[in-house]
Amino acid sequence: MPNGGSDCCGTCWFNAKNKGEAGYDHADDPEPPFCTIRSLPIVNPFYTYCGNHPHRRPERDSIPIGPVFTGEERQIWQPSPDSEDIRQHLLALLGQIEVRPRSEYPAGLYTDEAVVWQLGEFKESRAIDPLRRVASLDPNSVEAGPFGRTNRRLIHLTLEALGKIEHGSA
Repeated sequence: MPNGGSDCCGTCWFNAKNKGEAGYDHADDPEPPFCTIRSLPIVNPFYTYCGNHPHRRPERDSIPIGPVFTGEERQIWQPSPDSEDIRQHLLALLGQIEVRPRSEYPAGLYTDEAVVWQLGEFKESRAIDPLRRVASLDPNSVEAGPFGRTNRRLIHLTLEALGKIEHGSA
């Protein structure tokens, strides 16, 4: 089945059509695709993505992380929902960012990048000190996994988030 990557809503366990399972087993089922954690009908599930997919959050994280993206270029389609619970969750995830990047599915925004970006979009002032910590990480630190990701893009997004929070700009 052609798609824009296996990290799409079409294979996500939060897609009601998939009955709580990740993968392609329910792709031909008659139910409409619907994101249960965002209460969102999914128009094109095999070209729609978010930070909660099992490839990104294998522990089944049901609190929305960042926006929903669509298309091969992964453009923002729906903004992140906003609530105190979501902000608290993002702040907790921010505090868990480690010195070395975590190995993760190599397409789109990585979880740590989505977290810092979203906190910047929210202009969440409680994130300032933890974001400064992330900004001070070694940009050349390399993940332990097979993809060779460094902290460069994370640090760039972190500095942009700090600019949004502290000065209202990137």
